Amino acid sequence: MNRSITNRIRWAMDELVPAFIRDSRVFMWPFFCVAYRTLRPRRYMSFKSNVFKMSPLEYETFYNQLNSVSRKRSTDNSNRCVAQIIEGCLGAKSILDVGCGHGYVLRKLRDAYPRTRLAGVDLLKGEANPPYEYFNSVADKLPFRDGEFDVVCCTHMIEHATRPESVVGELVRVAREKVIIVTPKQRPYYYTLDEHINFYFYEAQLEKLAPSSEMTIHISNLSGDWYMVIQK
Repeated sequence: MNRSITNRIRWAMDELVPAFIRDSRVFMWPFFCVAYRTLRPRRYMSFKSNVFKMSPLEYETFYNQLNSVSRKRSTDNSNRCVAQIIEGCLGAKSILDVGCGHGYVLRKLRDAYPRTRLAGVDLLKGEANPPYEYFNSVADKLPFRDGEFDVVCCTHMIEHATRPESVVGELVRVAREKVIIVTPKQRPYYYTLDEHINFYFYEAQLEKLAPSSEMTIHISNLSGDWYMVIQK
């Protein structure tokens, strides 16, 4: 499903459905059955409570075994966000995408900048011979030296991170020029049809993730997703 349509559906559920209904286990049960392709969605409905008890291996295994409807999308990014990322990477000689999934954004960057060094990091098992460097790694301990990449991108990942401040600190550490972060503008509900454990409805919630108040931060709302640039 197109990202802009997904955002409209999410907005309608979060803003138009009364909160006591929207966060009702009974009301959300059938939606979880459809979204996670199962008649027994308890594991997924309780994810927000269980995730902080998971070991790193359990966390990685959960995501590698996930078979939700959203996994069938080629990307969680809207066309508008992808275009903005490509424009924001203009002139970069090296780009890292943290939480790259199956490499949709990296492939778009390859089309736009065929001579640029491209690398991706994810917990998912990588495909054979991708058209970019691939690293299977956690995001809060990146296997790169300080300032190794001109631009570091991270789209639709920090909302899943158990330690988002540490993740952003690592993104900034390995970036030489700037960090681009995309995350949903989403109200905090327990029964959301995703694995989000962090919610950023206000700009200030994103701003406080920056490791230093001296960094230049620009945040814009692109059709329901926050697009944040941290300039070093």
